[in-house]
Amino acid sequence: MNDVDEVKSRLDIVDVIGGYVPLKQAGHSFKGLSPFKSEKTPSFIVSPDKNIWHDFSSGKGGDVITFVMEMEGLSFPEALEMLAKRAGVKLKPRSKNTDETSSKNNLFEANDRAMAYYHLALSKNTEAKDYFLKTRRLSTEIIKKFKLGYSPDTWEGLTNYLKSKGFDKKGLIEAGLCARSTRGDGAYDLFRGRVMFPVFDMQNRVVGFSARVLGGEKVAKYINTPQTPIYNKSFAIYGLSQSKEAIRANDRVVVVEGNMDVLALHNAGFENVVACSGTALTELQVRQLSRLTKNITLCFDGDEAGISATLRAIELAGNSDAKVDVIALRGAKDPDELLSKGKDAWNKAVKSAKYAPDFVIYYGKQKYDTNSAPGKKQFTRFIMPMLRNLSDDIEIQHYVKKVAQIVDSTEESIKKLLSSDDQRPLLANSTVTDAEPQASARKLSLQEKQEQELLELCLAYPVTLPALKDIKLSQTTELHRNIFKSLKKYVGKDFASLIKQLPKEANYVKILSLRGEQQYADVSAHDIRLEAFTQVARIQETNRQNLKRSLTKQIAEAEEAGDMQKSKQLLIQYQELLNEE
Repeated sequence: MNDVDEVKSRLDIVDVIGGYVPLKQAGHSFKGLSPFKSEKTPSFIVSPDKNIWHDFSSGKGGDVITFVMEMEGLSFPEALEMLAKRAGVKLKPRSKNTDETSSKNNLFEANDRAMAYYHLALSKNTEAKDYFLKTRRLSTEIIKKFKLGYSPDTWEGLTNYLKSKGFDKKGLIEAGLCARSTRGDGAYDLFRGRVMFPVFDMQNRVVGFSARVLGGEKVAKYINTPQTPIYNKSFAIYGLSQSKEAIRANDRVVVVEGNMDVLALHNAGFENVVACSGTALTELQVRQLSRLTKNITLCFDGDEAGISATLRAIELAGNSDAKVDVIALRGAKDPDELLSKGKDAWNKAVKSAKYAPDFVIYYGKQKYDTNSAPGKKQFTRFIMPMLRNLSDDIEIQHYVKKVAQIVDSTEESIKKLLSSDDQRPLLANSTVTDAEPQASARKLSLQEKQEQELLELCLAYPVTLPALKDIKLSQTTELHRNIFKSLKKYVGKDFASLIKQLPKEANYVKILSLRGEQQYADVSAHDIRLEAFTQVARIQETNRQNLKRSLTKQIAEAEEAGDMQKSKQLLIQYQELLNEE
């Protein structure tokens, strides 16, 4: 048994999920309100028999590990490690060697000790305390919540402290806490005379620091932990550990530019806020946030650099399935300054946030003179990347029409510009759950949806299996062909053996079965069998229509090529299809 199976076998899925979602027994399964969507009628189902869960309101589903990944915003290895500790399972080393794992644990420990050292030092330094309490008007609760600190203005204060705790110079340099001395082989504190902002990962471990200088010295205002084995500025998100519950509760995250903006907003009671760690929003950060919510609101500073960062973030997030809005700050350079006008000012700004494409158009109109020919040309060029990044046909049509009106052109002209460059991605509207055997989410075809509905019924109620005798494997879609193939041999008595035949589709099959159980729970056996045959008939009809369209195209091509013999043969096939209707 591998690590994953052992962890899952030792944990009660109802017990684990019940710690996040109140569950009530409903037959063989358990029900609760969705933790991902706001709802009044429970649609979240946990099946202890199948060791699987499914949320009908959001379409998400999977096993106990995928649930913890969703709820905690963790990667698979992180969620597995968290559950392994709960199950009392010692995981086999997944790194190249055990030394690497041990080294990372030492780095986490060193950073945690440094955080405690800085936090204690803050309580002893009046200037640093006044900066947070008086200048920034933060509460002591916020200071404790974010473990803010101060790095004493000494060369070896932290270094000597950590050495006394058993850490060596090499490890402290690797942790990004010390720098190697240019004279001799010594080391000195990297952070000195600065207020400290610890950066936590999703497991609440300190991975690095951001540090702001006190006073007006001519040095860098902020410095951050350099790249280390546990700190990657392209992945780290300031405040995420402290904000994740509020992000889930609000089903929205607001991404701001600076650490102090995060602290000021939390201080004012707005807790679903995070900041990029000293860099523009990255793809890795978008993925991390998307695990918690699909609604991302950007609120960067209103200067040129902030606008540029916003536009880059919009383009980047367009490759994900997140919905992006933008807060356009008016009368304030950043959220902290806006809050000085009161909480209502922030609430109003959030409510007036523009959907990302609308913000791009709004900014483009401010930047270019759309009343002049050169301005129209510049505006159109500026707006094209955004249009090409859209993935929904209805949205594309909406914004093509809008842009055409702004530049006083035709929709056909705008569409021609769009098609002149093949950078626009293919449609990617996902109706596929995390459990489905797909490397990347996409929109299901009509036949795939129909097959999905039939499989839900047959997997949940084996009494419907005789209906599959009329399904030809050659006419099923690639997505479901393996499942249909196994079901045609399945007698409906050993679900576990069926799952073993479909290792790649195992979770998907369990989810389909669970869906079927819930959707047809109140339907009589007779009506269930009738529904199965009806669904088979629908699939057959879709097959016929697809084949007719294909034959029509082939006939036209044969006639255009002058191949009358082939055209005649195709017409006979077409007539046979008509006779079947």
